[in-house]
Amino acid sequence: MKICEKDLSKREIEVLKLVTEGKSNTQIGIMLNISSHTAKAHLNSIFEKLNVHDRICAAVKAVRENIV
Repeated sequence: MKICEKDLSKREIEVLKLVTEGKSNTQIGIMLNISSHTAKAHLNSIFEKLNVHDRICAAVKAVRENIV
């Protein structure tokens, strides 16, 4: 199943974009004014929706599928 941008929430796309830029959960939290724990929760949701197990695979898939 191919994931598309509409399958992710606006916040998840914001988090995913920062992941593709190499930002840590702490940095994402600061940049989006959320806790690092909330950033991690968004990432876990992203991993599930993209059917991946880590942030590198999520970033690669997001770029390949033009999500970010």
